[in-house]
Amino acid sequence: MNTKIPLYSQIQDYILQQIEKGHWPAHHQIPPEREIAEQFQVSRITAKNAMMGLVNDGFLYRHRGKGTFVAARNHNKQAKETTAPLFTAMQPSKKMIGFIMPWMEFQYSSLLISGVEAALSQLSYHLLFKRIKGREEESKAIQAFLDIPVDGIIIVACQGEQHFNDDIVKLILNKHHVVLVERTMRDIRTNGVYCNTKEIGTLMVEYLCKQEAKHIGLITYPSLYTIGVSDRINGFQSALVRMGREPLSEQSILSISPSILEELNRDVVPPEIMTFLQDNKELDAIAAVDALLAQYVGMACAKLNLKHIKIICCDQPLFHSDCLFPVAYIDQSPFEMGTIAARMIVDSIENQTEARKHMINPRLIEISQG
Repeated sequence: MNTKIPLYSQIQDYILQQIEKGHWPAHHQIPPEREIAEQFQVSRITAKNAMMGLVNDGFLYRHRGKGTFVAARNHNKQAKETTAPLFTAMQPSKKMIGFIMPWMEFQYSSLLISGVEAALSQLSYHLLFKRIKGREEESKAIQAFLDIPVDGIIIVACQGEQHFNDDIVKLILNKHHVVLVERTMRDIRTNGVYCNTKEIGTLMVEYLCKQEAKHIGLITYPSLYTIGVSDRINGFQSALVRMGREPLSEQSILSISPSILEELNRDVVPPEIMTFLQDNKELDAIAAVDALLAQYVGMACAKLNLKHIKIICCDQPLFHSDCLFPVAYIDQSPFEMGTIAARMIVDSIENQTEARKHMINPRLIEISQG
């Protein structure tokens, strides 16, 4: 090993070289953390940090219960840094599906995209992807896909809006093949796949109560940002009452602007999180509504030497150096959600199936601290 290069970077360079040389093609399962650790004579936590860093950058994706795999070529670091469409090489014999998604927590969105791409590839369809910000870009992306044209569109609707874009409603009313992800329509029958977000807050509270947490804080985005965030907050507060506790006061809840989701530099803790922890020194547990917020909380706890705090979050967290890691997380199964959405849209195209909805139940994953 080159001792002048950090072990973390040496592992990542090795993995990327295997990918670039074609030794590990798309969807190839890479060796487990244990083998990587033995090969480089490092701890498993170092190997895991390196692999999760590449997952964060879109080079790899994790499949629950199976391992870590090479992501398709269009899921690279540039995917995180551009709002331009990413097109895979197309063959005339293959059909195309458009996928529209706003800026979201990157680990979650990477797994979601990978699930869609993996399933479509197996079904001999190509994926065209557009990341958008706001309803204007959402409408332009829809029109661009109609102009190509694509055979169907999978949509994660624009965040921060209470009602669907009129252009999405028109797609469905005009009988286009559409699958909605994360949100569904109540009054119009359409295909949709989503997680039961109302249960996420309940799972968090039940776990923290079993851990005998006495003083709990919640770090979130504004409740109106998405229905999912609103469900998590309401579910959390309702679960506290059911467990015989008082709901959290305003002083115990910190709301962060969702604009941090677009920040590419994740090494700087938002100052409001540092201030929140300093002003609430009695806290012994913190729930975060997504993995990015949990990462910032963990970094802040490490800086302030608050190693006693138990952190729980929604979605699989990323490993980060100098970070207090969560004790558990709530898995929404984004890879599975993506594969279901892809199969649903193809089924709609090829078999003209009736619109249906699929709900995924979240589950709590406890993280070994060893």
